[in-house]
Amino acid sequence: MKNPYEILGVERNASKDEIRVAYKNLVKRYHPDKFQSNPDMLKLAEEKMKEINEAYNYLMNHTEDEISYSDDDASIYAQTRQKIQDGELYEAEDLLVKISDKTNPEWYFLNGIIYAQRGWYEKARDYIKRAYEMRPNNQEYEQAYRTVERTSRSYGPVYTGGGQMNEGSACLSCCATLACADLCCNCMGGGC
Repeated sequence: MKNPYEILGVERNASKDEIRVAYKNLVKRYHPDKFQSNPDMLKLAEEKMKEINEAYNYLMNHTEDEISYSDDDASIYAQTRQKIQDGELYEAEDLLVKISDKTNPEWYFLNGIIYAQRGWYEKARDYIKRAYEMRPNNQEYEQAYRTVERTSRSYGPVYTGGGQMNEGSACLSCCATLACADLCCNCMGGGC
């Protein structure tokens, strides 16, 4: 995904209200219902709406008083979330390596989600906890932290190193992966 600010045509310091207004204006302009009689335009409008919705959902979940990452990093974070949602964990991890500021809570959060989806719950908990401690008012970070905390506490470490998983890990891995994927998908504005 391109830079979400550019997609919606808002400044980096835009408030949630400004983001909502820009989103509503774009929906009115590109809504597929307006193009039902023209199949070519309908397809383009559907693609544009998908892009607009992804940008809107990303910004609404990440607009706070002090978003502190560059435009390039914002684009990489959005791409990383999409890769995680698509199950492309190695590609998501490769994108996070490109981030210039690795002290940002979003960097910790997304790494934590990747670890959780791999079944490495203790490491996931550490990363997500760090993000949550840095931004305690972020509901997405809080929900993910509570989920991974319950998982790691209830079942103990699932990943034991060396590629070995302990007893019951297949079920836990599946359930925890689905829970973390749901967290990521919900922040993207839709169910999986």
